[in-house]
Order: sequence, then C-alpha cells, then structure tokens
Amino acid sequence: MMKKSLIAIAIISLGSFAIAGGDVVPYTPYVEPTKPCNAGTVYIQKAENLMWQDEVYHDDEESAYRNGGSNGKAGTWSHADSYCRSLSYAGYSDWRLPTLDELMNLHQRPSELKHTIAADFWSSTPDKGDSYKTLYTADGYPYVHKKSESHYFRCVRCLKDISRSEHPASSRR
Repeated sequence: MMKKSLIAIAIISLGSFAIAGGDVVPYTPYVEPTKPCNAGTVYIQKAENLMWQDEVYHDDEESAYRNGGSNGKAGTWSHADSYCRSLSYAGYSDWRLPTLDELMNLHQRPSELKHTIAADFWSSTPDKGDSYKTLYTADGYPYVHKKSESHYFRCVRCLKDISRSEHPASSRR
C-alpha cells in the first residue's frame, strides 16, 4: 500500500499521469497559438486561376526603390525573381514573378488587393537585351526597364485545383 501512494506522488510531482496498462504519458497543457498557421493575406483571381501575394509595402522597401537598392518586395529584377522563387508565404512555396499579361489583367479592373502602391512593378516578361517589362500600376501601361534598376514587385502562384478550394484557410475570398 505504501508503495502505490509513493508512486502516485512521484507521478503527480513530475506532471504526468498513469493510464491503464501502466504507460506514463506526459501532460501537455493547451497553449493558444500566437498567430494563425496560414499567416499572410492573398488575393485570388478565380477566373484566372491565380493567387497573388497581398502584403503591405514597408518604408525600407520604399527606400530601396527610391535609392536603387534591393530590400524585401522592391529591388532589381534578379532580386525580384529570386525573392519570389524562394518565397514561403500563406502556406505555399511555389511563388513566382508574374508575366506582364498577368499584371495587366490584375490592374485592368478594380481588384480587392488590400495593399497597393502606384509604381512600376516587375514582370517575368523579357524585352530586348538586359531589360524586362514592368507595369506602372497608376496608369496600367507597360514600360521597359533595365534589370539593374529598382522597382516593386508582387509574387503570384497558380492555383492547382480551384474547384476543391485548394487551401481555403489562406484565402480572403
């Protein structure tokens, strides 16, 4: 009898409890998550089968854009391409730089993007030599810039199966 009460006391003091069969399972209290599993907002164009990164543009990105540098979602074409290909956002890691046609389609009509800025945005569409096409979001017209210049960008990914709501927890629509 003494032995059982000592075991029970030892188990309680270790923060564990015994279950049938003699196994000891550690007690893990529930802790409220500090942020959702699929953090990050996106904009989904269902007809185009595209998901767009919809993240705020910060002061350090504006500084990079104005000073010809690269930081976050602003920079040279190579920085933009590398950033999108290595991006892990809203639970996905298959992001890329959009084509000029995709950018134009996004900005031809009002969208529900939460975070916008009137500036040139890089596309993955090349032009002659060492230049790529951009879209100036304020007027919706394409322009050509040397890839060494600094511009903003927004990453995009293709939805694999919109009929199954591929990843509804990360979508706003």
